[in-house]
Amino acid sequence: MKGLRKYISPFSPDQSGAASVLFGYGGMLIIMDAGGCVGNVCGYDEPRWGGAKSAIFSAGLRDLDAILGRDELLIRKIRQALQDMDATFIGLIGTPVPATIATDYRALKRLLEKDAGIPVLPVETNGIELYDKGQEKAYQWLFREFLDESVTEKENRVGILGATPLDTTAVDSGAEFRRLVPGGVVYGMGDTLEDVRKALSAERNLVVSPSGLKIARMLKREYGMPYETGYPVEAESRREFTERILPELGSHILIVHQQIFANEIRKWIRERKPDAKVTVAGWFRIDGTLKEEGDRHLDEESDLLKLVRDSAVDTVLGDPLLKRALPGWQGTYLDLPHYPVSGELHSVETSRDYWKKAGHRR
Repeated sequence: MKGLRKYISPFSPDQSGAASVLFGYGGMLIIMDAGGCVGNVCGYDEPRWGGAKSAIFSAGLRDLDAILGRDELLIRKIRQALQDMDATFIGLIGTPVPATIATDYRALKRLLEKDAGIPVLPVETNGIELYDKGQEKAYQWLFREFLDESVTEKENRVGILGATPLDTTAVDSGAEFRRLVPGGVVYGMGDTLEDVRKALSAERNLVVSPSGLKIARMLKREYGMPYETGYPVEAESRREFTERILPELGSHILIVHQQIFANEIRKWIRERKPDAKVTVAGWFRIDGTLKEEGDRHLDEESDLLKLVRDSAVDTVLGDPLLKRALPGWQGTYLDLPHYPVSGELHSVETSRDYWKKAGHRR
């Protein structure tokens, strides 16, 4: 049955991905729901929620409000909330309700900007696609609204795209990237809107997850900014992790994670075990230009077991929760946690803690 889940929990949806990108910029984020989706975003899909401030509200849409399109009620609520806070922008983040009734986000943007006098970012997520799609849409609106095209002078800066706690190892990953990449500006993790405005001053961009590829390609196409992909990791953590997994690796290794992170680990394995076959797969975006022969996008839960059996995979690196989707498989399973898959079940406080935890046999 299409969409049937017997073993794996639902992954973080697109509205959570959009909120993760905009979380730290000082805006008022409105989740366009009746109240349930905002609880999911804050309670299960945003590890920074307990330790950092962000103004995330529910639109409080009721059935008749949504059906009758009572936009003035939403605008009045936002106007009242703005009296108690100094927001830099308003982010409208979609859920299944406005998607079902075809809410006109562009019209809401015009009305709200006229009423509130600050930029409005209408991120048209629908609660059905996965988190990386929401991140991609949020990045597009963020740069569309705040990028200053008049900036021409280059500085010793590297823009880092695709970094949120949903795609990185821990909530301190932004600080780690800044330590490892000289001049690194991590969009969405510890930067400001001023950094977004000055994005064209960077010499290049580094994309650490597929959600940052679309905006990186736009910046290259329209402004000539080069970009590359990769995932910076402290040398000691890389060494310890690689030495831990090497004795466990077989002849055909499958890595299930976000694509750029998985590609990085594949590179480490090949440096030490060049004859091994290493495949990357996952339910999230698999970009064709970063894909190798045999890499797979998974659609259904059962696709993982089918891939492992059909391809004679003997070692899997993936989130601990995914092992349940491999009933009867007798290979070696090594932990590689991914927050959108298992949330707080296998989360850690720091990137250093992540690499100490990763790679152990499940």
